[in-house]
Order: sequence, then structure tokens, then C-alpha cells
Amino acid sequence: MASIINSISFKNFFNYYGEFEDNMYDLKEGINIIVADNGAGKSKFFNAFLWLFNDQVLDSDDKIRKNIKDVYVKILSDKAKNETQIRDTVDCAIQVEYTYGKLHKFQIIKSFTLTKLNNDISDPNSWQFTINDTEINKTDLVLTKYKPVYDEDEKRKIIDRLILPNFRKYSFFQGEEVDDIIDFSEKDSIEGAVQNLTDISKYRKLVDLTEEFKIKAEKDLANQNNANDQQARDLNNAIAEKDKVREQLKHETKKLSEWEITFSDAEKEKNNLDKIYANADKRKELDDKLRPLNKKLKDKAAEFEEFLDRLNNKFFDGNFSWIAMGFDKTVKDFRNLNDKFIDERYKKKALLDIEESPNNYFHFLPVNSPDAVSIQNMIDNEHCYVCDRPAKKGKPEHDYLLKLKNRPIESAKEKTFVKNDLKDFFGNIQIQAQPFYSRIPDVKNSIMLTKEKEQELKRQINQIKERIKSLKDQRKDIFVGGEDSETSDSQILSNYHGAIRRMENARSKIDDIIRPKINKLKTDIHNIEIEIDALNSTQDIPQGYKDNYSIAIDLAKATLNAKDRVYDNMISLLEEHANQHFKNLTVNNDLAGGILKFEKTPSGSINFNYSDSNNNIVYGSSEGFQRMKKFSVVMAIISANNSEYNYPLLADAPISAFGEGFTEGFFEATGEVFPQSIVLVKEIYKRNDDMKINDLGKRLLKDSNVKTMYVNHVPEGAEQIDLITTKTKLK
Repeated sequence: MASIINSISFKNFFNYYGEFEDNMYDLKEGINIIVADNGAGKSKFFNAFLWLFNDQVLDSDDKIRKNIKDVYVKILSDKAKNETQIRDTVDCAIQVEYTYGKLHKFQIIKSFTLTKLNNDISDPNSWQFTINDTEINKTDLVLTKYKPVYDEDEKRKIIDRLILPNFRKYSFFQGEEVDDIIDFSEKDSIEGAVQNLTDISKYRKLVDLTEEFKIKAEKDLANQNNANDQQARDLNNAIAEKDKVREQLKHETKKLSEWEITFSDAEKEKNNLDKIYANADKRKELDDKLRPLNKKLKDKAAEFEEFLDRLNNKFFDGNFSWIAMGFDKTVKDFRNLNDKFIDERYKKKALLDIEESPNNYFHFLPVNSPDAVSIQNMIDNEHCYVCDRPAKKGKPEHDYLLKLKNRPIESAKEKTFVKNDLKDFFGNIQIQAQPFYSRIPDVKNSIMLTKEKEQELKRQINQIKERIKSLKDQRKDIFVGGEDSETSDSQILSNYHGAIRRMENARSKIDDIIRPKINKLKTDIHNIEIEIDALNSTQDIPQGYKDNYSIAIDLAKATLNAKDRVYDNMISLLEEHANQHFKNLTVNNDLAGGILKFEKTPSGSINFNYSDSNNNIVYGSSEGFQRMKKFSVVMAIISANNSEYNYPLLADAPISAFGEGFTEGFFEATGEVFPQSIVLVKEIYKRNDDMKINDLGKRLLKDSNVKTMYVNHVPEGAEQIDLITTKTKLK
């Protein structure tokens, strides 16, 4: 019975702000498409099912799945957080309704409650977190009234029944996870797929069980023999020989297992090296070009750092004097003020000097003229020889001669004439500032030249970086799977060839020595069993023991052959179905698809090859082709099962690497395999279209297999606290 999701609803879950009825998506059997641009709720939609199945969500900040209790603040709608008052509570929840077959319908609600403690809405400490019990209700499709389910085991079964855990990897994934669904270099990966789809595990149990039956029947038969009878001794000897050969077989089987592991490990290493290395010569050539460029970039970056470090010095270095920029008027103002200061200073000094020694300033003859001897003669003779007239004692003329004789030559000490004499201070300013203000006319040009130097260094650095990026992009293009390695090319080559040698050695040991020995030992056991059977026929042993032994041997052989046949047939069936799906998936693409081939290796793993019509291995397929190959195998795993697949496909961005042709093929093919598909895509979103979908989206809208189509919207330019997701139902 198939599980079909009828609806999913959100309550304050990420961008899905508001109540369940505001954020309900009705879904139907068949294909359901939710179209959304980046940030419009695709991954959030997918996160609801992660919460449902695993109590986790994908944290978009670091792309890591985390438990609900660790990221509850991020999960609750920012708008709801902002609108909640302190000490009030707010709920965050998802609700999924699905029908199981034609009898039952279930409703699952998972939720938590937050109590606001303060207004820092992004801080977990601002909220008290309470995880609520999962609510599950059920009803039959006749009486549509829901009844609650209380038993925890039954609740878990109802959640698991939507998509069984063993099948989730094939039915519930995000785009890039497709590449990890099956690793064909891992034996357990393909065996796990086969085991999920067949009864091979039961066959293994039957093999072990019938082997035990055979050993027990052998012992019972031996116990019935008479030890004294020669034939009995022969029979016991044959059984003992068989036990000896069986021990040898067990030993060789153990060796086979060890060599298979050696082969598998070497094969895995080779496959991993294939992924990270495609063309050693080209890679070395690019590395040789990158090495000097990286050194040049390092040197140029160091030069730029030194250039930046020296910028501050140019403000205070007299050779550049950047600090003086814009001080042209200030220098002129300083000079004017300084001139006034000097004038005032000398006026004050002159007044003080006059006050202190007026005779120094109020006479008509210069200092020391006439000389003191001549003046004394004129005093003694009472006659002025300068103006040739009498200077009688007691007369003003005689007194003046006395005054000239007694005038001071110069002041011995200059007295303070102002409280704070700033002459030296302002003088020092002029002396120290001279290198700066003399450079003022050149500062702008110096800054401009420095800016040009900075731009030139940046240009050179960016030019080197662009060259390095170009070479790295070329380098990346030659990787298979886009993987890089820090291991040197020569070391990779050495490891690669070493892995091949170990594979060849293991294959030689397995095919040429161990398997032939095992086959011989099995033949020896078979011949001994024939001998034992012949001896049994002559022994007086109850027929039931003989028949039991004979039947046990046949059963052991039959179940072993059946197990191997089931596994081999399943691999062939997977190859057949995978090719059919690959053809369907690529039918709308311009390039012709190749042929997928599964080859069983000695280790029991599967080589998954892609060949053209001439059986040549095809390399270097696009990412879209690579993902289509994986999709075809996933679909083969599902469709190769004898019973109908009963679980929906839930896929987020599975077609992100596809072109238009692949996208159409994907929807057509999934509609044939899954009873219900819920696919979240952005590739058919078109912002400027009235319906917000492109031409391919409009073609899909008309496709009868597409049952519903929604387009998600978010407000343009909205702040995070106002961000909400709304939807338009186109079908």
C-alpha cells in the first residue's frame, strides 16, 4: 500500500510566518512542483521533513544538519519573534497529513514553544525553549474524525511508514546527495541496495541453516555406524577426511576473503585517485606556472603591506609634510600675528628702556662722541669747543657738559618688560615648522602620486590573482569530480600505479591460486560425499538417516546456488532497468545517451561503467549526465523490485545541474517510478513573468502528470524581521 502525502502546513517555521491555514500546501498523487527563487523557502520546506524524520534541520549558514534543540532560535520565524512580547510564548510547528493505502489517514504535528525573556531576538539566551510531544492522530477514510495516538512505538511506526528508513536514501534527498546514494566502489553500498529490494538476506540465512543441517546429518550418520565394522571404519575415515578438507576449505575461504579485501581496498584507492587526478602532465604544467605566480603575489602583497605601513610616516616626514595640507592660510595668519607680536614687544621694551634711562634716549650726540677727555677739557675751560661758545660754571651750557660726561655706556642687565615673553616660543615654531609649510604647495601632488602608486600596486596584485585564478580554473577543469589533493602529482602517480599493481596481484592470487584451490577442495568434498553415500548404501543403517544426509547435502548446495543466482540476477536486472531509465531521462537531450554497464569485481563490488554504442568507455561527461546516471540507478533500484514502490519522492533541487531537456526527462521518468513526487525547484522560476515561471514551467503546468504547482514569493527588499513566504497555487 502506497503512502501519499495529502498536505503539509507550517506555523512560524522559518519564513513561513503565521498559522497552519496560512501556510498549507495541498498535494496529490502524481507530480507536485514547488517553484521558488533563492531564499523563498525551498530548503525550509525540505527541512520540515528532516524535522519529521530525524529531529534535525539543515543549518544554511554552515550546511550542517543540526538537532532542533541546538538551532531553535534560527527555526522560529523572525517576524514572529519580533512580534512576541516579553514573557509571552510563541509556537513553531509543522503538520503533515498522509494516507496509507485505502484505509487509513494520519496527521502528524511536531512543535516547540518559546517564551520570550528579553528583546535580543537572535540570542538563544533570550528564549526559554520547550519541545512538545509529537501529536499523531489517525482516522479511517470512512469516518473522517481524527483520534489521537498515544503509544510512542505506534507513533514511531506511523512516521516511519511514510517512507521506511531503509528506503529514505532513495526517496528523500537534496540535489547533491544523489551523488552519494550509491558508491559502486563500495561492496556494501550495492549489496545494501540489493538486500533492500530482494530476499537475499533470507537466502543467506538458508545457506547457513542448510549447512548446519548437513553437518548434523553427517554426525547422526556417523553415530549409527558400528565402529568395529571395516566398512564403518572406512566411512568414518571418509568423514574424517571430509572434515580435514572442509577445514582446508575454510582456511582458503578466509584467505580468499582477505585477498578480496586487499583487492577492494586497492580498487577503492584507484577509484579515489581517478577522481582527483586526470592529466598529470597538464596539471604539472599548470603547477609550474602557478608556483612563480604565487611567489610573485606574496612578494607584491608584502610590498603593498610595506607601502601601507609607510603611509603614516608621510604625515610627519619633512620630505612629504602631509600634515601641513590645507594650512596655507594658517601660515599667512601666523606671520601677520607674529609681526604684530614683534612690533608690540619692541614698543614695550623701548618704553621700559626710556623709563629706566632717559639720558640714553634724549641727547643729540651719539654715544662716546665727543670723548670723555675732550668733555672734561671743555668743563675745565668752561668753553664748548663743538659750538665755540662759552659754558660758564653754573650756566645751563656747563650743566649739559656735565650730563654728557656722566651718561651710562650700556645697561649691564636687560630687565623683564612683559610677564610672558613668547619670542623664543614663536621663533622655534617658525624654525621647526619651516620644512612643513615650505612643502605645502607640493602636498596635494605628493598624495596624488601616492594614490596612483597604491592603485598601481592593487592593479598588479589583482592582475596576478586573476592569472592565478585562471590557471586554477584550468587545473580544476581537468579533475574528475572536481576534487583536489595536496599530494604531489608524482606521488599520486606512484599511488595510482601501486594500487593497480596491488589489484593485479590480488586478482592473480584470487583467480589463479585461491579460487582454483577452493574449487578443487569443493570437488574433493563432493567426491568424498559420493564415497560416503556409497558406503552408506552398504551399511545396516536406518534409511531415514541416509535420506536425511542426502537431502541435507542437496539442500545446502541448492540454497548456495540460489543465493548466488539471486544476487547475479539482481545485478543484471538493475543494469537492464538502469539503462531503460537512463534512456527515458535523457530522451529530450540533444546528445545521445550511452550504455550503463555493471561489472562484478573479484571483491564483490560493482564497476559502474558508461560506454558508447561501440563499447568504448565514455569519460568527462557533464555534471548533468553524471547525475542522470545516478538517478537512473536509483530508479532502477526501485523499479527492479518485484513489488510496487510505495513511498513518495521528496527532493530539494534535484535538477540544479540539468539543462531544459534533462529537466523534462526527469519529471517524465519520476512520474513513472514514484507514486508521488514532491519536487522543490528554482530552475523554472522567472522573476519578470506574470506567473513567475519560464516557458518550461508553463509546459510542465499543462502536463497531465503534474497534479499541483505552487510558486513561492517573498517581499522584495524586506528586512529579515519582515520576511515571510507566501504562495500562489497555479494548479
